[in-house]
Amino acid sequence: MYLYALIFPIISVIAIIWFITRYFKGKNSFTTVILWSIFWIVVSLFAIFPNISITFARLFGITRGLDFVIILVFVILFYTVLRLYFIVDKMQN
Repeated sequence: MYLYALIFPIISVIAIIWFITRYFKGKNSFTTVILWSIFWIVVSLFAIFPNISITFARLFGITRGLDFVIILVFVILFYTVLRLYFIVDKMQN
């Protein structure tokens, strides 16, 4: 077993607990907690079972699992930047 297969699930549990505590303090919405929890669960699953990424990659017509993960990260980052852009634009107006 690789070291990242142990580290990523630990980081995921810590991140999920952190988002849940922020929710109870009123700093995050329930939707945010659910979306981030799903993200961290998927990260943990890809770390523990790397063949899952290959299965998803083939489902989308991508040859390697790592390529799928990299494309998925770029999509998530693009969405985040776009959402932040709209928030900043709204604040400027």
